[in-house]
Amino acid sequence: MERKKTYQELLKEYTMTQNQKEAKALQWYTEIFLNDLLQKRREEQLRAEIDLALDQRDEKAFTKLSKELINHIGK
Repeated sequence: MERKKTYQELLKEYTMTQNQKEAKALQWYTEIFLNDLLQKRREEQLRAEIDLALDQRDEKAFTKLSKELINHIGK
C-alpha cells in the first residue's frame, strides 16, 4: 500500500523543485551575460587592432581584421 505524502513533504519537494528551476535560470542568465561581455570585449579588441593597422598603414592587417570584425558582428 502506497503511503500518502504529508503536506510538509509535498511543500518541501515543491520548494526544492522551485529552487532547482531558479538555479538553472540564474545559470542561464549568467551565461548569456558573460557571453555578451566576451563578445563586446572581442569587438573592442578588433576595433583597436584595426585602428592600429590604419595608423601603421598595414593594408593586409586592416583587411584581415575588418573581415573578422564583420564576421564577429554578424553572429
